[in-house]
Amino acid sequence: MLDALAHEFKTPLSTILAAAGGLREAGPLEPAQLEMAETVESEATRLGSLTSRLLRMARLEKEDIKPRLELIDVSSLVNRIARQYGERSPDRRIVTDPDESAEVLADVELLSLALGQLVENACKYSEPGSTIRIRIQRKRDFVAVHVSNDGSSIPANEHHLVFERFYRGVDARRSTSGSGLGLYVARKIALAHEGELELDTGGPTDSSVTFSLKLPSPKTEVPNDIHHVVAAQ
Repeated sequence: MLDALAHEFKTPLSTILAAAGGLREAGPLEPAQLEMAETVESEATRLGSLTSRLLRMARLEKEDIKPRLELIDVSSLVNRIARQYGERSPDRRIVTDPDESAEVLADVELLSLALGQLVENACKYSEPGSTIRIRIQRKRDFVAVHVSNDGSSIPANEHHLVFERFYRGVDARRSTSGSGLGLYVARKIALAHEGELELDTGGPTDSSVTFSLKLPSPKTEVPNDIHHVVAAQ
């Protein structure tokens, strides 16, 4: 069913992209017309990306997650995700801590999906013009990525529910659309890496939200097969 849905979404999106490109190439366009064609292309591309990610989350929700572990530089990954969502949400300011080298054994695709979900939520549920902060914390036993936003809060009676499948809070339902799968899948990814995803209830203000994704620090000696995977990339 998911594959059929993916096909049903992707086919019209491809047609829209082709039609928008054809309009731009058909002949000289007025500046306003060219801007509209470019908007159609960019938004269709964005919708395709959102559709792919939603279908990916739906698949992960239904299956056991088996990460393919590689040695990953968390700082580089965080900076890449910050740039991506900074471009998608130009009315938010995404700030990362100064680079600190921190490596974990993780599946880069799955970890990107989990961290991307946290940053997207921070953008989605904060006010325009607000700041999103991403901080890396390295400890002896774990590496944590903290994603914080101001301008929103989660009521205390919902703290234990936010990671439930399909759950969306009252304020969240009023403010924006969503599937209720994002945090559930992100936590499932963390657990598959023998880590955890937590809501930090001790934020600096009542109108701030911080999610912390923690993964175990690599052992002193990394298995040889892991080294080979990293070296091949």
